[in-house]
Amino acid sequence: MLSFLAVRNFDGRCESHAVKSIVKAETVARYFAALMLIAFAGMTTAQVASQDATAWLHRMSQASRTMNYSGLFVYRSGGRTESSRITHVVDGSGQQERLETVDGASREVIRNNDEVQTFFPKERLLVIDRAVAGSFPGRAVSVVSGLSDFYVVRLGDTERVAGRDAQSIRLEPRDDMRYGHELWADAATGLLIKARMLRAPGDVVEEFAFSDLLVGPQVDRERVKPRYSRTADWTILNARGIDLRAEEFGWVFRGLPPGFKQVSLARRPIRKDGPEALHAVFSDGLATISVFIEPSNGRNMSVAPVQSHSGPIGIYKSSKGDVMVTAIGEVPPAALRRVAESVEKQTPKP
Repeated sequence: MLSFLAVRNFDGRCESHAVKSIVKAETVARYFAALMLIAFAGMTTAQVASQDATAWLHRMSQASRTMNYSGLFVYRSGGRTESSRITHVVDGSGQQERLETVDGASREVIRNNDEVQTFFPKERLLVIDRAVAGSFPGRAVSVVSGLSDFYVVRLGDTERVAGRDAQSIRLEPRDDMRYGHELWADAATGLLIKARMLRAPGDVVEEFAFSDLLVGPQVDRERVKPRYSRTADWTILNARGIDLRAEEFGWVFRGLPPGFKQVSLARRPIRKDGPEALHAVFSDGLATISVFIEPSNGRNMSVAPVQSHSGPIGIYKSSKGDVMVTAIGEVPPAALRRVAESVEKQTPKP
């Protein structure tokens, strides 16, 4: 670029005008070259930062599935606080996990690969279900690829969490269909050790954070053994249900929020001695939405849409002919409404 400008402005005369033209051309060329270098450097820095943040998310997702860990974490949402102890071990048979609340209502969750058993000792109730989203710290990121299409992914600061150095990763939503997140990964292992969900910067919906943590082979495997066992005086509710293919489900979803993809379709009980419901799960890799389609069984289902929430979990109910559609998830109300209103009866193939 500099040589081209110099040739254009130099006509062979050794006159001050020609010299000034060359000097001017060189100055302009250097100016634009500097601008291009700054812009290129800026883009490269942003791209590298995004790639680094994505690499941390991959590492975080891998660590939660492959590492042994045990610790105490605190959950906060609104005015509610709950402490739980979790132990996770991996061996040749897969993943085993035990989670137990240490304050508030007693609850024990035992996970063996994709089966989850939840004991409610006060009610003498055992619920058997399948692992879909998982529990903290394994629930945060299920699929990393494609997240940057729907979230701005950035590296944050390095901080201390539970006495460990942690790298923060920020995920800012690109639309109003999902909340923002800030995740802290243990610098040594990549394990997620703190997570926040935010409606807006500074407006925290919920937070999980370890206060004590042990990672590695020294984790005592005895800690994953359940405290309770199935006995005759326990009521057992098998909520696993039956997996369905799309053509067996009978309903379709048209116009889902961008990025949300189907995770599972099933028919399952939703309450003791109640009718079975169809259950669909969708996720963008970070947020998850469940949709239940419940038959009327003679009840009046003609009701106006109702939107509510239970802590950070939003609920949207609407009627579709002779069924009730309920969308549930930790996402903004607009996303739940869009999912519920996208439900249509499947047209039988001729």
